[in-house]
Amino acid sequence: MDQENTIETLNREVHRQQLQIKALEQQIEILKTQIQSINKEDLLVSEEDENPPPHY
Repeated sequence: MDQENTIETLNREVHRQQLQIKALEQQIEILKTQIQSINKEDLLVSEEDENPPPHY
């Protein structure tokens, strides 16, 4: 009987962890999508906006 209880407890824990892993994977996919949607041009400074080097 103790063995059955132990196995059942382990099964519940594994199931709970699987649900957590799936939730984390979904969050990672959402973050990947958000990162990919960032417009890289907005992050780059154009040459016109850049200050000239100090030796000019």
